Amino acid sequence: MVNKKNLLGMLVIVLVFGMMVVGCGSLGSLFGGSKSAPRTFVRGQPGTSTIMLRQGLNYDQAFREVSYILLQKKFQTETLQPEAGYIRTNWRVWTTERGQVNDRYRVRVSVTFNPARTQVSLNVEGQWQDSQGSWIPGNDTAISDDLRTELTMAVGN
Repeated sequence: MVNKKNLLGMLVIVLVFGMMVVGCGSLGSLFGGSKSAPRTFVRGQPGTSTIMLRQGLNYDQAFREVSYILLQKKFQTETLQPEAGYIRTNWRVWTTERGQVNDRYRVRVSVTFNPARTQVSLNVEGQWQDSQGSWIPGNDTAISDDLRTELTMAVGN
């Protein structure tokens, strides 16, 4: 027969484990990431925006400003081709609002200046890894909006 001390000890363990699961939201977040994509992820094609460059803005200065903003937003440059007017960042694994790393969600950014150097195209590519390990393409609306705003203020009309 189980004595009261052992029963009480098992009850405490079950309650503590239950509070951990509830506090983390789910077993998925307790053991390695969320089971669903972030709210800002939209399946489909990457989000592309075009920004008209401010008249009189020197192309070299605009290119440096764009590069600087991407670095400020913690995107590491993978490809930097000033003569071609192209920048692409590495994939950036995302962090949740609670500060937890979500390695099943990643975002990268590419920026292309048109040949006349009068506009810049911003392409924000997001990917969510499903339960089978496949990467689902899409875009992140919050990052797209934030970068579009920052770039427009820095180099746009």
